[in-house]
Amino acid sequence: MIEYLPWSKKVLDKSIKLQKEGKIPTLDIELTAKCTGACCIYCDSKPNVCMHEQEGEITFSTIKKLILDAKSHDLKWIYTCGLGEPLEDKKFWDMIHLLRANDIKLSMFSNGIFIHDIYMAKELKENNVNIILKMDTFDEDKFDTVLGGKGIAKRIYATRDLLLQAGYGKKSKYTDLAFSIVPTKLSIDGIPEVVNFCKKYGIFASIGELEQAGEVIKNNLKDTLSISPSTVAHLKKIADDYAEGNYMRPICPCIITGLHIDNLGNCVIDEDTGLNCKWFLLKDPRVVKIGNIQQESITSLFERVNLYRKRCFETKSDLIKTLCSVSYTFGGCGGNPKDIIEIGLKWYE
Repeated sequence: MIEYLPWSKKVLDKSIKLQKEGKIPTLDIELTAKCTGACCIYCDSKPNVCMHEQEGEITFSTIKKLILDAKSHDLKWIYTCGLGEPLEDKKFWDMIHLLRANDIKLSMFSNGIFIHDIYMAKELKENNVNIILKMDTFDEDKFDTVLGGKGIAKRIYATRDLLLQAGYGKKSKYTDLAFSIVPTKLSIDGIPEVVNFCKKYGIFASIGELEQAGEVIKNNLKDTLSISPSTVAHLKKIADDYAEGNYMRPICPCIITGLHIDNLGNCVIDEDTGLNCKWFLLKDPRVVKIGNIQQESITSLFERVNLYRKRCFETKSDLIKTLCSVSYTFGGCGGNPKDIIEIGLKWYE
């Protein structure tokens, strides 16, 4: 199975090695809450995600200082996969040009709606932007239902074609393009076609569980969207065939290394584990605010995050094991929670 480079074992192992040496190899940065192109029925970030940026969002000057400070501590990767749409953020292009100048790579989750032409697709490619593109199904009507509006799917399909034309996707071990595929009753019939497309064009098929968070909880959509156990088993066979082995969504290095900075500059972590991703347990986030990058140094925040995490794994190991006692079928936002927890338990044992 081809690996999405930012989630590859190579990048994960290197990031863990640097973290253990006291370096800051990764940053998970939320850029903006603005997301106007779609209104996904299972969005995990509402009501924060809306038609405009939140008051007090961090400026480019803050982002620049954060990146350059982290660069002095061996920063290799930035991940932006939460909250709003990165391409709607006014800081985005300044940021990726800064990253390219400092040999730092970016992985972003995007609905792709604002990649308007081949020139933009090529500029993203030239600036080392790895992309996870939302792509539940090629059934336009059903995808429009997921996205919350007529004609949205067609725009995402156009972006898919532009990215391939620009050179995204590879037929070697690693790829710079992944499709985010969420199995629901709306998408399930079309997933085999999407997976075959991934196989043909060197795209990583990122199949993940439906999160029990955000709009799913608010609108009581679990029964409406969730697929049956027999359907899960059938899809798992398709995924295993694609992987030529046991399929499991890879671990995102930024869950267990570096820092998570939200769009207001807060350094936040999961309350029970001290890990960086707010969504990795596939439920509504419970977070602790460690501090704010606009008032504190990156080294101070990094030390405090590591201390909090160490204390969690040393004093709450039984609770943490219980949280992840069940292994998921496909994994969540950043991999299988059980596998992520096992890394932490070995780290601090």
